[in-house]
Amino acid sequence: MRSAECGTLRTPNSQLATQMNPWSALTADDVLNQFNDSETQAYDTAKGDAQSASLPDIISKVMDQVVGAYANAGRLIDLSTGSVPATGTIPPEEKNRAIAVARWKYLLALPTGKSLAENRADDAKAAEAYWEKIAKREIKAPGGVTIARRGRHIHTHSFDGMSST
Repeated sequence: MRSAECGTLRTPNSQLATQMNPWSALTADDVLNQFNDSETQAYDTAKGDAQSASLPDIISKVMDQVVGAYANAGRLIDLSTGSVPATGTIPPEEKNRAIAVARWKYLLALPTGKSLAENRADDAKAAEAYWEKIAKREIKAPGGVTIARRGRHIHTHSFDGMSST
């Protein structure tokens, strides 16, 4: 339930949860602001080319990748609203990773950007590996709530000491 007076999410046992930032869209400006001078020049050169990659399309695909990882992990809840996030938004904790991947993929798509993309590959690959671990539930994603899924659950208990007298 939501507390109207302070705008924070409260847990069912009335303990105050941490203030959460709402999920938000990643924009081309967010990505462009992280370009260095060489990358900006490559972007400006490619803007006039009709065959060039579309930065907004790449950003959209990266955002889908983030949301997909959270959905696969059963953590598709915006804690600032307590509901499913708006379409085209990602958690604030994922913004820098999404920028790294979008920047890398965009530079790879540019004819003059391949050499520039090499410098950005490590950050992008680390972000994609992180999202894969979230999707596989190997790590717990920040800022989400785990949603129970239907399925078979096996509970095991230790039998150590059962035969001791």
